[in-house]
Amino acid sequence: MPSCLGVYIEEKLIKYAKVSKERDNIKVESFGVMFYENLKHALGQIIQETNSQRVPVAINISEEIYNYFEVFSLLSSSEIKKAAEIEYDVLCTEKGYKKDLLEPRYLTLSNPDNVEKLKIVNISVNKSELDSRVNNFDKGKVISARPMPTSILNLLSLNKESNSLIVNIEDRTYITVIKNGNFDKVEIIPDGMNDILEKINTSENSYSKSYEICKNTTISNQGLNIEDGNEYVEVILPTLFNVTNKIKDVIADFDGDVGEIYITGSGSSINNIDLYLQDFLDNIPCEILKPKFLEAGSLKVGIKDYIEVNSAIALALDGLGMGIRDLNFVTPSKIANLTSSIGSISNVKAPNIGDAKESFKGKLDPIEKLMFRVIGTVIIFLIGYGIISTSMMDNYEQKSTETDTTKASVVKAISDVSVDQKNVNSIINQYKEQIEKLKKTDDDNYGDNSVVIPKDVLPNFLNQLMFAIPQYVTVDSITNTTGIHISIEAHSKEYQQIGLFKAILYNKGLLKNVTSTVSYKEGEYVRVTIEGDLP
Repeated sequence: MPSCLGVYIEEKLIKYAKVSKERDNIKVESFGVMFYENLKHALGQIIQETNSQRVPVAINISEEIYNYFEVFSLLSSSEIKKAAEIEYDVLCTEKGYKKDLLEPRYLTLSNPDNVEKLKIVNISVNKSELDSRVNNFDKGKVISARPMPTSILNLLSLNKESNSLIVNIEDRTYITVIKNGNFDKVEIIPDGMNDILEKINTSENSYSKSYEICKNTTISNQGLNIEDGNEYVEVILPTLFNVTNKIKDVIADFDGDVGEIYITGSGSSINNIDLYLQDFLDNIPCEILKPKFLEAGSLKVGIKDYIEVNSAIALALDGLGMGIRDLNFVTPSKIANLTSSIGSISNVKAPNIGDAKESFKGKLDPIEKLMFRVIGTVIIFLIGYGIISTSMMDNYEQKSTETDTTKASVVKAISDVSVDQKNVNSIINQYKEQIEKLKKTDDDNYGDNSVVIPKDVLPNFLNQLMFAIPQYVTVDSITNTTGIHISIEAHSKEYQQIGLFKAILYNKGLLKNVTSTVSYKEGEYVRVTIEGDLP
């Protein structure tokens, strides 16, 4: 049965869950929460305790950046990719991102609000931070590194009418927005459990104890009453209040009604947090997120203990083939061949035949007859297998000989081609010498910039350009600077329209060697100069 160890890592805390999957049957084999000082040592201890030495690992990325673009839906897949990359380049310039330090992933979504456009979700993570996290494990052990806000979708069954929010209260709070049953976007709130634990830790001097205090804290309706033993409610409530206000903002921006809100993460362990949020959110149904495959009646421990490690379970399901594959930041080239439990049959034991009768004298009973029939069938199968194997081996040797002969022919042909190539190169060099002589004569007579353009080229270019200019782009000037070189000055109110214009010039073959200056804003307009050569 394939297994994967999901490991959710924060600055001081690790959640882990070893999950196995066989067809639709999913089982959480072991799980837990650990506070640490040395991350690599803690991870080694978790792998040892869960017996996961040969099990692949799925982890979360951290400090990721989310950005959203729109492109025209009628573009081809290659044009969409090019347009998204142009938008990303413009964004990096505008926001001052160091592009070489970031690892991006793109996700293309339909846009129900505007069918003429597609929505591009760009998620970027710091390369060195990602490599550092992956290198805490043995080489090739990490097969998945994905954003937690999208992985958490693995735990829900959503229909096409679902408009929902998943509020994941971990060190920070992540709100995953689901529209019409599909992932839409992510909102990040800096407030979360890290603030609460830091404040409690100043008194308790133990993060582990602070965490247990949160789990044993109960907040009353709207947090107005402090019950016995809940002396830290006044520490917890300000953070929950900030989170609630941000959720209200997301709901206000939502196009339509939010049907339900799911609460998960470490914050879900605070008793009555679902009732608290529901009171403040106009009674929108709020519930603690329970993994869809867990049945409370069949669990050996309480459902609340599983919910506590929802993040780790969701990551493990990524490693078992679920989740959004395009958002995996571990590239296939970095994944070594794993001798793990995925697809392994090394643990299958041979049937026990130690109870067979020792004596074969006398009349055989029905069980013995059945046993002999089975043994006879196995022997016949082995004989047939041996004959087939011998035949296949003979064919293999014959094909191997043919392959060697073909290989020798290919080597000879390559040698002949090499000789021909040398002759061709010699002729090419002669032609180059003649071309250089002609070019020198041309330069002497006309100068470097004297390139004669057929009279119909420029009118044809201007005619094609007239139909290629996007609706929201204005061309200020078109200059034939030197020879076949064209310079176009244009402006628009949107960066993406400038990027689209540049992509059209390149993709439709109106200009070659298309380049542009760094765009700049002048008032409400974005201005740019695009240059290229006539084909």
